[in-house]
Amino acid sequence: MTSEKPRYIRRYIITVIFLVLAAPFLIYGAHQSVESMSIAPEKWAPPYMQSRKNYDRFMKDFESNDLILISWPGCTVDDPRLTEFEKRIEGPGKTDFGETHEEIFDRIVTGAGTVGSLTSPPLKLPRDEALERLQGVLVGKNLKDSCAVIILTYRGNELRTQAIDHVLKVAQDVCGLPREEFYLTGPPVDGVAIDRASIHSVNVFGALSAILATLLCWFCIRSWMLTGTILLAGLFGQGLVLAMVYYSGASLDAVLIITPSLVFVLTISAGVHLVNYYYDELCTAQAKTKTEAEEAVRRSFAQGWLPCLLAAITTAIGLGSLMVSQISPIALFGLIASIGLLITLGVLLLILPGAMQLWPPQRILKANQAEQPAHMPRTLTRLSRFLNGFTHWLQRYSLPVFLTSVMLMAVSAYGLIYTRSSVDIPSLFPPGSQVLKDYRFNEDRMGPLIPVEVVIQFDKDCKKTFLQRLRIIDDIEKTIKNIDGYTGTMSAATFGPNPVEHNGFESIFRKVVTNKKLKENREAILESVYLSDVDGEESWRISARVPALAQVDYGAALNKLKSTLQPELEKYREQDVHLTAYYTGIMPLIHTVQQLIMQDLTWSFMTAFGLVALVIVIVQRNLWTGLLSMLPNVFPIVVVFGIMGWMDIPLDIGSIMTASVALGIAIDDTLHFLSWFRREKQLDRSCEEAVHAALKHCGRAMIHTTMICGLGLLVFGFSSFIPTQRFAWMMLTLLTTALIGDLLFLPAMLMQPFARHLQFTKAGLPETIGLTHSKLSTE
Repeated sequence: MTSEKPRYIRRYIITVIFLVLAAPFLIYGAHQSVESMSIAPEKWAPPYMQSRKNYDRFMKDFESNDLILISWPGCTVDDPRLTEFEKRIEGPGKTDFGETHEEIFDRIVTGAGTVGSLTSPPLKLPRDEALERLQGVLVGKNLKDSCAVIILTYRGNELRTQAIDHVLKVAQDVCGLPREEFYLTGPPVDGVAIDRASIHSVNVFGALSAILATLLCWFCIRSWMLTGTILLAGLFGQGLVLAMVYYSGASLDAVLIITPSLVFVLTISAGVHLVNYYYDELCTAQAKTKTEAEEAVRRSFAQGWLPCLLAAITTAIGLGSLMVSQISPIALFGLIASIGLLITLGVLLLILPGAMQLWPPQRILKANQAEQPAHMPRTLTRLSRFLNGFTHWLQRYSLPVFLTSVMLMAVSAYGLIYTRSSVDIPSLFPPGSQVLKDYRFNEDRMGPLIPVEVVIQFDKDCKKTFLQRLRIIDDIEKTIKNIDGYTGTMSAATFGPNPVEHNGFESIFRKVVTNKKLKENREAILESVYLSDVDGEESWRISARVPALAQVDYGAALNKLKSTLQPELEKYREQDVHLTAYYTGIMPLIHTVQQLIMQDLTWSFMTAFGLVALVIVIVQRNLWTGLLSMLPNVFPIVVVFGIMGWMDIPLDIGSIMTASVALGIAIDDTLHFLSWFRREKQLDRSCEEAVHAALKHCGRAMIHTTMICGLGLLVFGFSSFIPTQRFAWMMLTLLTTALIGDLLFLPAMLMQPFARHLQFTKAGLPETIGLTHSKLSTE
C-alpha cells in the first residue's frame, strides 16, 4: 500500500506538469482554430462525386457562385444610387483591410447597368423587352425593382466577412441609409452568419456548458478538489480537440464546434463514475483514517479503470463510426472527437487517483469514525427511495413493460420508412433570423434566388454557325422557363439579337450580317460568363432559379428538369447536332447532400452498432447475451428517429451525428448494469433479485451521467445555427430515451423467462466491474 501512494501522486504531479507545459500549445492552437473558423455548406458534397465535379468544373469554366446579392427599399432600375453603387464597386478603390477592389471583387452586375447595355448599340433593344429579359434575375417581378450582384474572387471569399462589411460601407455612403436597411443574400452571406453563430457558440454556449457540467459534477460527488481535478482533465480535452483541428490543417466550422463541449461532458461523466467507485470502497471498507482512504484508492482504481475504459471505447466507437460519412465535416468530427476522448480519458485516469489520495472526502471519513451513515443531500435520498420503490413496481409489471417497449419499437421502426433529410436555407437558420428576413425581402421583390445551372456543350465537329447555336440555346432556355417552379432564366441569348422573322434574300442577308457581328463580338460574349471555350469545345450556360424559402423537393425538381430537357437534346441529335448537358449549381449540390445524409445515417449507425455489439459480445462471452444486451441501446434510436419519421420532421446534418454518438454513450450504462446483474447471478440470485440489486447499485449513477451529458450539451440548443441546435436537443432526447431503456426495457427483459437461460460468465471483466455508485445511494 505504501508503494501505491507515491506512485499515484507521482503520476498526478508528472501529468499536471505535462499539462502545464502543453497548455501554451493547446491555447494557441485553440485560439487559431476559432479565429480561422469558416464553413461552406455548398462544399459539403465530397470532391469525387459527380455533382461536386460538375460544380468545380462550372466554377473553372464560368464563374464562382460566391456572389452577394444586395438590395434596399426603393432600389429600382431607375435608382441613380444603384448606378453609383456599381461604379464605386467596379472602379478602383481600397478597402480598410488593405485589399483593392480588383483583388476581392471579380465583377458586379446590376439591373440598371444591364438594362442600359441591352438598350444601347449594338442590340438597341426596346426598354420593355430588355426589362422582360432580365425579369426574375436582375429586375423584379414588377419590372421596376432591382438589385446588384457582386461576384467575389477567391481572395474575396477568403475574406468574406471583411468583404461584406466593405460592401455595406460603400452602400451606406452611396445611399445614405442605415445598415439595417440593406438586404444581402448569397452563399458568402450565409457562411458569415454561420461563422458568427459558431463563434458565439464557442464563447458563450461552450462556457455555459462547462460551467453547468462542473456544477452537476460537484452535485454528484460533493468535493470541490475532486471536481477541480476532473475539470482540469475536461478543459485539457476541450483545448486538445480545438488544437487538433488547427494543427491538422482543417478549419473549424459549426459542425465541429460542439466537439469540445462533447468531450468535456463525457470526461466529467467518466470522472463521476470513477469517483463513485472510490466512494463505494470507502463506505464498504468503513475507512476512518487517511491511510485507509489511500488503500481504498488502490482498490477502487483497480476495480474502476477497466469499465471506465470500456465505456470510453464504446463511446469512441460511436463517434469514430462517423468517419464513414462522405460529408467531410462529419467525418472530421468523428475522428477528432474519438481521438480526443480517448486521450482525455487517459489523462483523467492518470490524475484522478492521485487527487483522491491527496484530498480524501472528510465527510465520509468522519461519518465512518462516528459509525454513522454519511450524510446525503435530501434530493439524493429521495432519488434512492424512488429507485427502491420503482424496482418493486417493475418486478410486478415486468411483462407489460417489456411488451410495451417491444411494441413501441415496432411501431416506431415503421416510421423510419418516412424519414427524410433537408439542408435548404430554412433548415440552417431559425425563424426570425436576419438571414431569412433578407431572403424573404429579396425573393418577394426579385423572385427565387437558388441558382440551377444547365451547361450545354456542342460537339467540336458541330457545323452550326454561331447565330444558329445561339438560337438553340434560346430554345432550350425557353423550355426551362416553362417548367413549373423554374424562373429567372438567363443565358447568352439574353444578350443576343432577336430571331430573324423575314424570309427570302433579306432574311439570309440579315443572318449573315448578324452572325458576322456576333463573331466580332465573341470575346465580349465570352466575358459575359455565359459562354466558355476550352480547347475549341464550347459550353453554353443557362441559369435558372428556384425558391430558397418554399419547401421545394430539390430531388423531384432536378429530375423534372432532366426529364424535360432530355427529349429536347434528342430532337437536336436527330438533326445531327450532338449536344450534351450537365446540371450544377447550389440546388443540385443540396440534393446530393440530402442523399448523403440518409446514406451516412444508415452506414455510420450500422458501423457503430456492429463494432459496439462486438465489444459487448466479447465482454459477455456469449453471442445471444451480447445481442440481446444491444436491444435497449437500439431502442432510443429506433423510437426517436421513427417518431420523427411519423411526424415528418426532416433530418439535417446535425441530426445524423446523434444516432451513432448516442449509441456509444448509452451503452455505458448498459455495461455497468449488466456487470452488476452478472455479479448477482453468479451468487445464485434470481433474475428479479439480480435486477433489484443492479438498479439499487447503479441506477442513481446512470441518472447522474445522463443528466451531466444531456444538460451539459443542452445549452447548445439555443444556438442560432439549426444543425447545432438540433444536435443538442436530439442528444438530450436520445440520452433520456436511452435511460428509459436501461431503467425499464433492459430490467423488464432480464426478468422474462427466456432470460433465465442466458449465460453470464465468470470470466472476462472483474467481478467488481459494476461498482458505479457510492454506498451512499444504498443507505
